[in-house]
Amino acid sequence: MPLASDLLALRDRAMAELVAAHDYYTDTRVAWRIVGKVVKGGRHFVKRNQVTGTQTSETELVAKAGGYIKRELAQATFQQFISIFESFFFDLLRLWLTAFPQNLIGKKVDFKTILDAPDKDAIVQFTIGKELNEVLYERPAEWFAYLEDKVKLGCPAADEIDRIAEAKACRDALVHNRGVASKIYVSKSGRFARYQEGEIMDIPEPYHRGIWELFRKVVAEVSNAALAKAPLAA
Repeated sequence: MPLASDLLALRDRAMAELVAAHDYYTDTRVAWRIVGKVVKGGRHFVKRNQVTGTQTSETELVAKAGGYIKRELAQATFQQFISIFESFFFDLLRLWLTAFPQNLIGKKVDFKTILDAPDKDAIVQFTIGKELNEVLYERPAEWFAYLEDKVKLGCPAADEIDRIAEAKACRDALVHNRGVASKIYVSKSGRFARYQEGEIMDIPEPYHRGIWELFRKVVAEVSNAALAKAPLAA
């Protein structure tokens, strides 16, 4: 059935994107190690950033590498993990609600929107988009409560949802608060909070890998549960 095919494609795409993001992380670390070995072997150079004007020698570049890996690379790929998972989660909900729009019975649509819509499908997609946009701005606990209400998958586990909540709160602090833990981060992270208010946040390698593995597990688990449910729901 089309829904099952769409769910499979969504799962496989999210899995492939997570693998690609972690491969980028690992390959970049290897590349920096190669640079270090080349410089240690006697290579000399000075590079100039044509945009900023900054000049960097080979020894300065090697000295920067550790920080680049620990901060910029780790943070960028960690944020990518979150983005991939969010896209997967809301794409899955969109697929399900499109297949079973009766889940949205009772939702109100402005009459002008109805008049401007070319057909019924456009109205359905407008309603789904409006609904999911509202859910998006809720906390992850509400995301999964909404998923359970509409699809009834019985997964993931509560601890996994709480870990995802901490990861998202961490991402938000990195993006919106210069990586400084705030009261909001502590509140959203609950018992999984890794920092107290005012502390500088970090993405250590074990945490980075753990979050990647968590998202892989949850994507697979949620997808497979939805696939098993789809024929029954039809």
